Amino acid sequence: MNLIIKLSTIVLLAIFAGSSLAQTLSSSDNPKYNSSINPKYTSSINPKYTSSINPKYTSSINPKYTSSINPKYTSSINPKYMSSLNPRYTSSLNPKNSGWSGYYLYNTDAKIVGAVVVANKENFSYFNGELEWAGFFSTNGSGGYNWFNLDGEWIGYLIHNGKKGFNLFDLDGEWIGFLA
Repeated sequence: MNLIIKLSTIVLLAIFAGSSLAQTLSSSDNPKYNSSINPKYTSSINPKYTSSINPKYTSSINPKYTSSINPKYTSSINPKYMSSLNPRYTSSLNPKNSGWSGYYLYNTDAKIVGAVVVANKENFSYFNGELEWAGFFSTNGSGGYNWFNLDGEWIGYLIHNGKKGFNLFDLDGEWIGFLA
């Protein structure tokens, strides 16, 4: 099953490569040029080296073990049940509309592959490179966010990079992108 999730994540990131989104990324926000926000060079933001930010080793940030951060068990964080978190009902959560607030999602090559819209401080909506709603992020209660597809399946997580963005990891702790 983990292989299926990993493959679906890779497919999603590949779809983003042809993105029509446009954004200039400054070198200070780009992990290719700023090692302090690059988990390959800064162990404190890399879950492979810091167990407190790795959901495999810290059950309180793992939705498999903590129901309050799992949208399958907590409807208040599930956009299927909360219209204020659902871009189909709340137009301000859709990046196709002007005035959205959030981040661009980049792959590790610093190419835009999606958009992440802030619904509130605990929940983000995720849109792929075609600007189709494809998932959501919900707080893990410790400064990071868990990534779910629209079926509520846990597919990855965000770790704050210590500046103003986040690094995106798959469930195996592999760095697959970043938000800036």
